[in-house]
Amino acid sequence: MFKHHFKTGTLALALAALTLGGSAQAQNKSLRMASLGQSSPTTVFSIAVTQVLKDEHGYSTQLSTGSPATRQAVEAANQQLDLFVSAVSVNGFLRDGTRMYEKMPNAPELFTNLRGILNYPFGAYHAIVWDDSGITSLDEIKDKKVFIGPPSGAARATIGQIITGVTGYEAGTDFEAISVDWSSAEQAFQDRQIDVYFTAAPIPSAELQQLSALGKFRVLGIPDDKVESEAIQKAFNIPGREFTMLEPGSYSGLANEDPVRLVNTIVGLSTNKWLSEEDGYNITKAIFENHDDLVAAAAWMQVITPENALSQMNAPLHVGAYKYYKEVGIEIPEDLIPPEAK
Repeated sequence: MFKHHFKTGTLALALAALTLGGSAQAQNKSLRMASLGQSSPTTVFSIAVTQVLKDEHGYSTQLSTGSPATRQAVEAANQQLDLFVSAVSVNGFLRDGTRMYEKMPNAPELFTNLRGILNYPFGAYHAIVWDDSGITSLDEIKDKKVFIGPPSGAARATIGQIITGVTGYEAGTDFEAISVDWSSAEQAFQDRQIDVYFTAAPIPSAELQQLSALGKFRVLGIPDDKVESEAIQKAFNIPGREFTMLEPGSYSGLANEDPVRLVNTIVGLSTNKWLSEEDGYNITKAIFENHDDLVAAAAWMQVITPENALSQMNAPLHVGAYKYYKEVGIEIPEDLIPPEAK
């Protein structure tokens, strides 16, 4: 019931933003945009941005959900997307032709086509179980059905490192790794078809607060004695990662009585080098000058400010975004200056 209502509401907002976009505006620019799953923070952010761009500039945005960030980067680099969810880690993998891109010879070349607009916290990787499952630590997920992210997604690699670092367990050997998309996994967890549901969520998260309506749940974290393990450090030391703590009482349904250590990650809104300077400037300025609208959509978006927007960014800025940041006095590192501005 919860999932049905949530998805319906999200899609209604998206459809309103898409079908009304630019209808009474002179510009009527059409943009292709992608985000992660329907309940992902990236989709909440993307829907809020589509509305802002419609109101400010008449842009009509075609928003698709459910595609992994690893695929979105390639599609944007091939001019199939105008706006997409970038990740600091994914940028590094594409730039270096490693991990999921190691069999893609042109990966470094594709990376040179990408441009950044802003970064923001995506959220921490929560390992969620129902409190009545009896599971109280990651050590107890052996032989369980575990969702560790969509196949070939960057999240899957990170979650695998977290599990291995804490337990030594490997997917397919010690537990069953469920291979579906984010939205299907959330529904399966609510229907109790999977035992452990990993999801990336900001703190606080509307998704987890609404999950409280279905019952008590527990979040499994990284214990103190595992922080220095090789696998945890490998997951943590990738650019765009940091530790954060989930405090007891953060949600009405949260059963944890002690703080839980989680791995947090940074994502961003990015584009490609072919988006015009005018569009890049308009998009960047509209987002920051309508900050209150973003916060009204989700409280966690209060951290999206020009002062924070370049945090851990590792791809050059779009030339239009670069123009805006210079106008508002943000100091821009040399490696983020777009080639088009040099």
